[in-house]
Amino acid sequence: MKSATAVLLLVTLAAFVAGGPTCDPSWKRDLRKALKTYADPACYSYVYKIDAFSLVSAEGPYIVTVTNRAVSGVVRQATNSAVEMDGFMTVPELAGMVETVCLSGCPKSAPFKCEPTFDKQGVLTTLVYDGDERIADDEYTINVEDFSPFVCPSN
Repeated sequence: MKSATAVLLLVTLAAFVAGGPTCDPSWKRDLRKALKTYADPACYSYVYKIDAFSLVSAEGPYIVTVTNRAVSGVVRQATNSAVEMDGFMTVPELAGMVETVCLSGCPKSAPFKCEPTFDKQGVLTTLVYDGDERIADDEYTINVEDFSPFVCPSN
């Protein structure tokens, strides 16, 4: 059975790229800079949080583990219990999601608010999103914390 939170996460990220007033070209510049800065380690973990009215965010945060550049495990931090990995992403996939959600369709169909921030390692740290100021409950905030590269296990 797929995790309801992961499925809702994908729906929320994909569904609300609609009709906002402007596109900020600095987002694309910041994203390109982040991608150039990112060292692309093969193995790492990070803490993923999403706050959205339409999601049961009380279940998170989640510890996402990436091994050999693929999501290899997701654990609910509060209970240390494994959850379905569908919908959770590697750091490069998160950057691609930012481009899709914030920049696709610019300037014709830009979201009302889409504010990604990246740390000095090129990792997405926050994404504040509001697809349409006239629609309630399409807002969400994603936080990525505690990015920790580690030595990949030997096979």
